[in-house]
Amino acid sequence: MTEFSRIEEFIQSYADNIAHVLGLDVTILDEQGIRVSGTGYYQELVGLPAPEGSFFRMILQTGQPGMIFDMKKNESECMNCKFLQQCRELATIGFPVHKREKTVGVIGIIGFSPEQKEKMLHHSEKWMPFLQHISSLIEHKLLELDAELEKSCHMQEEVPEASLRPVYFAQLIGAETGLRDVIAKAKKVAGSISTVLIRGESGTGKELLAKAIHSEGPRSRYPFVAINCAAIPETLLESELFGYEGGAFTGSRREGKPGKFELAHKGTIFLDEVGDIPLSLQPKLLRVLQDKTVDRVGGIKTIGVDVRVIAATHRDLEQMVREGTFREDLYYRLHVIPLRLRPLRERREDIPLYLNHFLHRYSKVLQKGKLQLDAGLAQKLAAYDWPGNIRQLENAVEYMVNMADGETIGCGDLPDYLLPSARESAAERQGKGLEQMLADFERSVLAGFLESGPYAQDKAAIASELQISLSTLYRKLEKYDLT
Repeated sequence: MTEFSRIEEFIQSYADNIAHVLGLDVTILDEQGIRVSGTGYYQELVGLPAPEGSFFRMILQTGQPGMIFDMKKNESECMNCKFLQQCRELATIGFPVHKREKTVGVIGIIGFSPEQKEKMLHHSEKWMPFLQHISSLIEHKLLELDAELEKSCHMQEEVPEASLRPVYFAQLIGAETGLRDVIAKAKKVAGSISTVLIRGESGTGKELLAKAIHSEGPRSRYPFVAINCAAIPETLLESELFGYEGGAFTGSRREGKPGKFELAHKGTIFLDEVGDIPLSLQPKLLRVLQDKTVDRVGGIKTIGVDVRVIAATHRDLEQMVREGTFREDLYYRLHVIPLRLRPLRERREDIPLYLNHFLHRYSKVLQKGKLQLDAGLAQKLAAYDWPGNIRQLENAVEYMVNMADGETIGCGDLPDYLLPSARESAAERQGKGLEQMLADFERSVLAGFLESGPYAQDKAAIASELQISLSTLYRKLEKYDLT
């Protein structure tokens, strides 16, 4: 249960009044990134999470306010947002809501028309003090409720367990296919300090599970910092993880920069694709796990950190240990609490659940009204192997919702890159290993983006849509001879 769940009516009333007075739209997110109130366009999105990589998500993580008057600029904080290309916002200002120095939400005002944008630009110096005042009012209301609750705690009724269910765990969807057992184990260790290693193929929801563990534990009031170890060039990974002192290398900031471990102090760091950490950096990671200290690049002072580590990988670490490409001592430091997320092809009963879940979400987000899958298409999608797992399925549903003209989504609404893979027969797959099938799929996805009209060789846009770095995209294009 988040802080804002206690004052939803109060918050919506404030949002409505602000929107009426200012002639601008207002939205408010809770500490988990869920939209708890909104006006205008965002009124229909209440109850849904804000996109990963979005501007408001960044404010939640940093606790710092900000304003954007051009979402599509390369330096914009919105560049990593999944819905950047579909975004209708022309100007956005966001301010964190704090409670006793903890960030518990974000309040934002948005302009969708040129007139609204001009109004926001013209009075830009007034918005931050105004939002700071509203943020203080919300904090005061929360503290007031805390005081009242403390006085009447002996009269409290027991809160139903269902209302305490964390949002992230609620997003982990599965029938009796093994996922519930994984969730049960994850909940048991949510309050622990022990390192968790999540195993599973790409797209199976490893980061979502990591966020769920963090959100239900005592560290939830502190940062959750994620880093994809495979997406950052080896030359930069050390400084990203451990930070650097000013002047440590050419192009470094004069004041230096803290690393991800420092930013996650008292919270959780999620090391995604930990199996891709170069052998040369593994001893330094091992030391952090053992001693809870980091040494910045170019630094002479050891910095203590209190961090809970959750790592994830799709690689066979045991085989890498045998081959000498992954340190055995680091493997055992990470492999304290192993959790495995099975691919969709091993839990087909869950596929219809995800199809319905994402169909409902994107129908609402994209304002398409009530949509349903053609019965024949639903059967085909349920029988498909989904080598890209949940991420591929979600992207396919989002595409189909965009393409839908009527109330029923049919085969004609499938993305082009999915059709050849979906039609591939068992005979054609025979003799191919999993790695080859995944490679074939990855190549077809990249080729499809390169040939599609909206992207048409726009590498930066493709990287943003696929949620990978530009350098990773170029490396994959070269790998599949698509340059």
